[in-house]
Amino acid sequence: MKPASSSSSSSASRAPRRKAGTHTIHDVAALAGVSAITVSRYFNAPEKVSAAARERLKEIVDRLGYVPSQMAGGLASGRGRVVCAVMQNIASSTFADLVNGMTDELKASGLQLLLANAQYSRELEESAIRTFAGWHPSALILTRDDHTPAAEAMLQALHIPVVEAWGLVEGRPFHQVGFPHPEAGVQLAEHFLAQGATRIRFVLPRASQDFRAEQRAAGYRQAMQAAGLPPDVAVAEVDDDYEAGARAMAAHAAQAPAARPQALVFANDNMAAGAILEAPSLGLALPRHAAIAGFGDAPISVRLRPALTTLRPARYEIGQQAARRVLGLLAGARNEAAAATRTLVPCTLVVRDSSRVGR
Repeated sequence: MKPASSSSSSSASRAPRRKAGTHTIHDVAALAGVSAITVSRYFNAPEKVSAAARERLKEIVDRLGYVPSQMAGGLASGRGRVVCAVMQNIASSTFADLVNGMTDELKASGLQLLLANAQYSRELEESAIRTFAGWHPSALILTRDDHTPAAEAMLQALHIPVVEAWGLVEGRPFHQVGFPHPEAGVQLAEHFLAQGATRIRFVLPRASQDFRAEQRAAGYRQAMQAAGLPPDVAVAEVDDDYEAGARAMAAHAAQAPAARPQALVFANDNMAAGAILEAPSLGLALPRHAAIAGFGDAPISVRLRPALTTLRPARYEIGQQAARRVLGLLAGARNEAAAATRTLVPCTLVVRDSSRVGR
């Protein structure tokens, strides 16, 4: 009798065994005494499953550690159960609040939110969209509206709801939720113009990719020109916002008092905070030697001395409304030829002591 080879004896000695985490939807259905369709509904539309069945399924799913296959779901429905969002700066409180609004609105729907951080880069945003497209998402939420040509083509070809959150721009083919950033720059400039200021400087961050700040600066220029005054736009010397604000204040102090701006509008609150914190070491009393305003209403704004005047965007509400727009589009019979909608979520000017010109 010819002995079996070592490889075949080794194969014969190994009993087949299931890998961990490979329970199927049919296993869950059998244990719960329901159909696989009911299990699918439990994950994708739990409101369509009775309370008793939901409780039983939850116990089984938790015990087995069962995770539904997103790939299988995508093959069955053509779409995954995910909404993908690309943030410009995921570390900032601004975008954190946007994410919270989206998450809270989506959590009862069975949809999960996947995030990518573009770091104000159109190229990184394009890469994120390309990767997300492979997940067959139900929808995309983006936080810019000036995509690369390749990204624009991908978005048109996906045939899913696309919502551009944070800004409003005329003529876009996608749904938008937010506010027009140039008008925010106008509002900040007019706050100082109304107090009689004629020398007003706008301070931009060094990062040229922050195109929203550029849009607000454009609105500031518009307001100054409408008032018959020359715009004065400065660009920060360093990337760190606090240091950039401190250096802007040092540059202000170095000017002759009669030539100094009466007011400084900073592109964001962190830059304004750096300026306010630096002023005492330069012998400047605020707001008498410089009235200051920022943008964003960061948590530090109210704690500064003087407390910072700022424009407060409704960050959470914008995220919430963007997710609500997605859910509405997914719930209805999607008409891809329908006109894109624009939802205005206005900012609020929060006036505090820092912006009182000459006081």
